[in-house]
Amino acid sequence: MFVRRTLTRLTATAVTATVLATAALTAPAAASALPTVPPTAPDLSDIRGFPQRSVLPVWPDNPADASIPIGVIAYDDIAPKLNSLQAASDRVSARVAGRSAGGYDLYAVTVTAPETRAQARQQEIWKREIEDEPVRAQRDQALLAGYKTPLFVNANIHGNEWEGTDAALRVIEQLATDTSAETAQLLRRNRLVFNITSNPDGRVAGTRANAAGYDLNRDLTIVSQPETNLIRELIVDTKPIITLDLHGYVSPTLLHPSTPPHNVNNEYDLYIKHGLPNALAIEAGLRDLGYPETQRARIPFRDDEPGVWDDFPPIYVPSFAMLQSSIPYTIEAPLNPRGGNLTPEERVRRSGINTDVHEVAIRTSLRYIQEHRAEVLHDQAEVYRRGWAGEPLRDIPDGYVPGWGPEDDYRTTFPRAYVIPTGAGQRSEPAAARLVDLLIGSGGRVWRATKPFTADGRRYDTGSYVVDLHQPKRGLVNSLLEPGIDITERVDDLYAGPAAWSQELTWGATVDTLWDELPRVRLERTYDGQAGGDLPPGNGDLRLDPRDAADLLTVNSLLAKGVAVHRLADGSVVVPGTPTNRRLARAEVRANGVTFERAPALWSGVRLDRVVVGYLGTVEERDTLADLGFEARALTAATLSTTLTADVDVLLVAGTVTLANLTPENRAALDAFLARGGGVVGLGTPGAGFSNASGLLSVTATAGPSLASGVANVVNAGGPVSTSAAAHAFISQPVWFTNLGAGVAVEQSYAADPLLSGWWAVGGAGGQGAAAGQASIVRGVSAGGSGVVLFGTDPTFRLHPKGLQAQLGRALLWTAER
Repeated sequence: MFVRRTLTRLTATAVTATVLATAALTAPAAASALPTVPPTAPDLSDIRGFPQRSVLPVWPDNPADASIPIGVIAYDDIAPKLNSLQAASDRVSARVAGRSAGGYDLYAVTVTAPETRAQARQQEIWKREIEDEPVRAQRDQALLAGYKTPLFVNANIHGNEWEGTDAALRVIEQLATDTSAETAQLLRRNRLVFNITSNPDGRVAGTRANAAGYDLNRDLTIVSQPETNLIRELIVDTKPIITLDLHGYVSPTLLHPSTPPHNVNNEYDLYIKHGLPNALAIEAGLRDLGYPETQRARIPFRDDEPGVWDDFPPIYVPSFAMLQSSIPYTIEAPLNPRGGNLTPEERVRRSGINTDVHEVAIRTSLRYIQEHRAEVLHDQAEVYRRGWAGEPLRDIPDGYVPGWGPEDDYRTTFPRAYVIPTGAGQRSEPAAARLVDLLIGSGGRVWRATKPFTADGRRYDTGSYVVDLHQPKRGLVNSLLEPGIDITERVDDLYAGPAAWSQELTWGATVDTLWDELPRVRLERTYDGQAGGDLPPGNGDLRLDPRDAADLLTVNSLLAKGVAVHRLADGSVVVPGTPTNRRLARAEVRANGVTFERAPALWSGVRLDRVVVGYLGTVEERDTLADLGFEARALTAATLSTTLTADVDVLLVAGTVTLANLTPENRAALDAFLARGGGVVGLGTPGAGFSNASGLLSVTATAGPSLASGVANVVNAGGPVSTSAAAHAFISQPVWFTNLGAGVAVEQSYAADPLLSGWWAVGGAGGQGAAAGQASIVRGVSAGGSGVVLFGTDPTFRLHPKGLQAQLGRALLWTAER
């Protein structure tokens, strides 16, 4: 295990001079030549000049806004402020760019010198040239002289970390109204794009999460929330040189670069050479503020041990932005203005200092871009050039920047291409389409084959998706598709999981890796994923094997329409092939892209009814159930007597319930539910504990370390829950079951080598060795007749492991009707 070396404190000027004077790292000799990219005439019909003014709707006054006691701007005052600035200045363009989960307007603001439509089109041509034709862009003197370098500021992603919004508005107002030649020149050479408050729900409520209950800074590669979708859209479209994500509260002020582990797909040499000098410059600017609280900063790369504050998973705004060829920063302002023991004056004092801190970060970063314009433009294009060329990642020598050592060496090997099959080779067409949409929406490029082809000995149908890794954002694409790495032996800490994610292995689609070849077939660029689905001809009965949430959504939709749906012993379902049923099934194929097959000639199954699920858990369980199409009821231990009503069929237990603490009324409601044979699905140790305490199934549940997370190797036994499941599962603090009581069947087990990628200690009572070969999913029927399924994997984690959602849905159907 590597330990970070203590670094000598260096000035930003010294580091910048050292780094930028260093010759570029030489590409390995084996690198392929850059392929010719045919010039195309981009569609610029929707490009308009600047300013692009709009009158923002004004929200009603809200005296309960949590911003007010902190001394920062209330949400309902933001739109009037921006409207006033637009009216007063031709440099400001504001728009409502989306709606939050709670229904608030999301404001995107661009600040730049006025542009005619022709000038704006030229800016767009140059921006595309940097990504599409990077070699030309690096030599294009007109581009280097005239391109407006973009800076992106994402403010207030955590709702109760307010001051980034105020700093953004302060900078916007100054740039809009300052009449100096310096500011005019600055805006002629730059575009500043601001996401003013990326979490207005939390800003108003004073909560970290949005109204839907999600931490938005964990959602950049899941994109389950509208706010995150806008952040992704702004980063991909703006192509910022520097990205600033403004947070609080860490004392002293914390700012990137980060500790290892680093995401293995980044061109880290091109990042750290700018990331560290600008961080030191921000630190110097904070010192110049003169506050005692800002005399030093905490730069994790310089000051922390590996794993303390890493940039490994791409779920954060900065780590996602780095994969887009941006130089990103989290900026954690130092003074927490929350807390009931602070006077109003102290809150205002703290929020004022925090606002100053964020302003320094914005202005210093903008200055860095100006002072190193040629280098940062060259290096942004260089990321894309290496991607097009398919060059290996660079071997960065120790000392490349002060403090760089072997503990920082995280690199991957890029395959030549991926294939996402369609047709018979694809386990789930809806899952494949969803994955393709994620890749494209995140800035990746995907093609479709115009005819059948063979690659690596496998035959693929027309329309199969091909992901050529010789593309500009190959790091982003590969970060989503590769299995990931095992970092267990390299670090013993991680700021936050997951330690591996792999949408290839956890989102439910079949994805094949081609290490050495690009398919020899004509490819056409595609811009969305498509799941056509299928319904066999004739009038026979129809079988659907639930492998994706879309399949469960279909089952529940058919049940809601009164269709007779029968569950077979393997967990698949059959719909009798009446004309009406076939018409309704055909509508589901069109709506959900599902694939029906011909049912076996002689089939026997249990007739299903519409299933109502009561859940004791979080928003993750709530929304996973919604994705599966189940009617869901939120329960708590204190409300069972009123919410665990006679129409609830299954109880989903994802949170701890202490039966001894239930009131007599709530315990009576639970006992009545179990007495009528209500089903139970339990997640993790809370689910197993509930099962044991209620006398349902007898098991011993053991949990791995809290840090353990990633992609696990599993073996499926082929019961109603695990038939057709993939050989990989997602884990976040894995759980396994031993000492299984009578009648407990194993549906799935951890493999002999449980961890494929991520972090999980090998030895000890909670280690991989203890879990190897042990049950990860079990089922059984209690003495009272309740069907029970217990999960040791995590099918609901942040809505990420979409490939496991069908397993949860199958478990709910089995426990409801056996």
